[in-house]
Amino acid sequence: MSAGAYGGMVFSGSDMMKLATAPRIAATTLSRCACVLFLSVGTAASAQGTSEDEVLRLINAGQFEAARTLFETQNPSEAEYAFFEGRTLKVQGRLAEAIKAFRTALQIDPEYIQARRELAHTLLLDQQFDVAEYHFNALLDIDPNPQLREGYRDFLNVIDRNKPVGLSGYFSLIPSSNINRGTTNAIFDTTSGVYVIDPSSKANSGVGAQVGIAGYFRKQTGPKSRVSVNWNLSGTQYEETIYNYATGSLSLAYERSSTNTKWSISPYLRSTWREDDADSDVTGLSFSIARRLSDKNQLGFSVSHEYRHYPNQSYNNGNFEAAAISLIHQVDPSLSLNVGLGLEQGRPSSPHLQYHGNRIFAGVSKAWEGGLNTVVGIEAGARGFVGDFPLTTAPRKDTFHGISATIYNTRIEVKGFTPRLSCSFIANHSNVAFYDYSTTECQATVSKKF
Repeated sequence: MSAGAYGGMVFSGSDMMKLATAPRIAATTLSRCACVLFLSVGTAASAQGTSEDEVLRLINAGQFEAARTLFETQNPSEAEYAFFEGRTLKVQGRLAEAIKAFRTALQIDPEYIQARRELAHTLLLDQQFDVAEYHFNALLDIDPNPQLREGYRDFLNVIDRNKPVGLSGYFSLIPSSNINRGTTNAIFDTTSGVYVIDPSSKANSGVGAQVGIAGYFRKQTGPKSRVSVNWNLSGTQYEETIYNYATGSLSLAYERSSTNTKWSISPYLRSTWREDDADSDVTGLSFSIARRLSDKNQLGFSVSHEYRHYPNQSYNNGNFEAAAISLIHQVDPSLSLNVGLGLEQGRPSSPHLQYHGNRIFAGVSKAWEGGLNTVVGIEAGARGFVGDFPLTTAPRKDTFHGISATIYNTRIEVKGFTPRLSCSFIANHSNVAFYDYSTTECQATVSKKF
């Protein structure tokens, strides 16, 4: 049983046969990803003559007991022992058992990057494309080795070629302390007197139920480029039906990547239908680019322009632009930090609604033992409006700040359904009483890929 290795990843002749017979996997991709990527690099690695290489050679030769005897002389940890078991099972073609072993190794040590490499590749061989894609993308985020990163991209291309169509659905419960972003103020002081604010403009709490479905169609246009069509439909209902709404979106994206850079451009359409008649139609164009500056740092930039049309509120019609720049720092394989700056401007037809704004934001993402993942973000900013607000002698000025948190576990799955919980707090302070508000909101979601 001949095999090669790449960065500790075992690749056997039976693996190659499975890839060769898997539906829709192109022969050119197989040649590049399997034969060259694994076998040639693996041969060089084996020539080093270390104990690790000898263990790998024995595994690839089917001499499992000899490999185990040598391996146990290295005083392995519990995670390393699970990793060894996964390797031997993989070479024997027992992919389901190998996947379980590699997951055990990662559960014990979430920063065990070799185990994640093997898990991603074994999932691909087992044609579990969605999960393999997740782990290869995670490896791109945490692994600085340029040769290995090129290999991950090749395997992601294999997955993409085998997943031209995707479909997912989700259901969410959305408890909110302020569904309508209503004010906490009781009065509005104007040039013509003091007015009592109507109850409909004050904060109303409630729980929403949201159902959504999304999908994509993808086509590779080259080794490092693709075109995709993405769509989404969702509906949200509350006990007070005036807050109900539905949203639909459609976008066309062209993406291209190189060794250290990835960029995309996307025209899009979005429509929102609301019970309060604040329907809107949006036509836009976005561009984003990300470039790896070093082994641990990545710089990102995005810009978008859109025209917003409100059939029942013509004073809101107009253009909107936004741009953001961010820096991501990978502290270690399980921890990343990001910080950034955003600018935006709204140009509806009514001068008192036109504004320019800025914000700063930061976040931290952490993968914990047992598959637990947490993401925490903070932001703060300001918006300055152009025209005087009606019945006042000054333009509106807002400042805002917020914090958000998301938690999920990659190991929790029930019949393909995965849960996720996100919560946020936002406070907006304004010199116009209607726009003084705060809201605490959560979204408990279960989703499934089909």
